[in-house]
Amino acid sequence: MEKIKCDTEAVDSSIKSIFSERGDLDFAEQLWCKMKCVSSYQELIACFTLVLESRECGEIQPWIHHGSGSLLSKLIQQSYHGKMEAVSLTGITPVQMLLEIGLDKMKKDYVSFFIGQELATLTSLDCFISTSVDLQEQVHCVQKLHHMLEIMVSCTVLLQFKHESLFPWTQICIKYYRENPLDEKHVFQLPVSSALVKTFCQDSHLEVWKVDISSGHGPKEVKTTWQVSTNPPVEHMMSNNTGKECLWQNEIIKADA
Repeated sequence: MEKIKCDTEAVDSSIKSIFSERGDLDFAEQLWCKMKCVSSYQELIACFTLVLESRECGEIQPWIHHGSGSLLSKLIQQSYHGKMEAVSLTGITPVQMLLEIGLDKMKKDYVSFFIGQELATLTSLDCFISTSVDLQEQVHCVQKLHHMLEIMVSCTVLLQFKHESLFPWTQICIKYYRENPLDEKHVFQLPVSSALVKTFCQDSHLEVWKVDISSGHGPKEVKTTWQVSTNPPVEHMMSNNTGKECLWQNEIIKADA
């Protein structure tokens, strides 16, 4: 459990450092960093009111990334041409505006990571950053991006994967999530070189080794599983080997009827 906790902390720390590296935050993104901690609905309204009034009076000259899809970004872009649409900060509008600028920032964070690490192109990520879908779907897309980020960071931090392994890994994840809903329990499969496995095994203290081999097809398919473990299959076998280093082998053969 302690090892799992340390691994989790290492991955979380790496993800936090990734999101602290961007230095090109526009006005809306910087505003999100300040407003994400607002403590009340009234405070939320007050913040947006101050921003919009200050921009309308020319007291601030904010700049916005091209392509930002939030309502606040659109209002600021309108103000560049001398006219800004009137918005009533009532009901759920302020909450939606806050959510929009937060989603915009997080999308740019993820895109910056994948493109910066040369793991994906903007075109391959376009379906995850679209603003033409409703907010709920945009949230799901950001969750997919975060899951892919967790997988890549875990492979880098825990398995020491290099770019040549991470790139195809990313493409498999992108292809899956372009076609499927979020599923954090989905098992992604990626062929890896024997050299990569050898290096990983030499640097780790493995307790269980398992190999599955299939032969035949359809009703004649036979699957054989070999499992080698440092722990005995039953407890009483341990007492006969106290002080000895042993490997225990199990073999399972399954034939489909």
